[in-house]
Amino acid sequence: MPLTDHEIEQLTVPERLDLMRRLRESETLDAVRAPWLRTVRRRRAIALAITAVCAVFLVPWTAYLALSLPDHYVSHAWALTWAGFDVLLIVMLGLTAFFAWKRRMLLVLTSFAAGVLLLADAWFDVTTANRHSVAQALASAIFVEVPLAVFLIWMGVAISGRAAGLLNAVTGQGFSGKWRMPINADVMNAEDRELPGRRG
Repeated sequence: MPLTDHEIEQLTVPERLDLMRRLRESETLDAVRAPWLRTVRRRRAIALAITAVCAVFLVPWTAYLALSLPDHYVSHAWALTWAGFDVLLIVMLGLTAFFAWKRRMLLVLTSFAAGVLLLADAWFDVTTANRHSVAQALASAIFVEVPLAVFLIWMGVAISGRAAGLLNAVTGQGFSGKWRMPINADVMNAEDRELPGRRG
């Protein structure tokens, strides 16, 4: 007889984990999941091919830029460039705060993105500063931008590590640590099906 919602709510955390593990190991679930595995493999192959080609292409392109770009260049959209970059940074920081408030896993993505943007901000602040403002740019990078970036990136990695630990406990797959956490086939194909009780 299937469990009711009330009975599930009464289960302790270890009992819920055990129930999830048994469902995960059931032949029925594996049979239902099987049709999506081919799509998962195809998407993974496409993602791998695109990122690998881009990484290889960027090596000679970066070398070319390093040798060909002038040391001095007059920009006609300097204000727009930095204002646009700062708007993007504000959006990522705002989304990070929002997802932290709402306790949503998207916090992992936005905190990591905000941290990387802050590192880029520090880099360009220092490398584009003139001799009169380089000290201020260095101080801002060392005491504000880089520490905040490290914190935001660490927060995203730490949350993904806790998720990895929970996934390990539920599935019993035996991987160790967040760096070995697999991408679950059900997660990659979640958009292809209607999940019960799915809410935005």
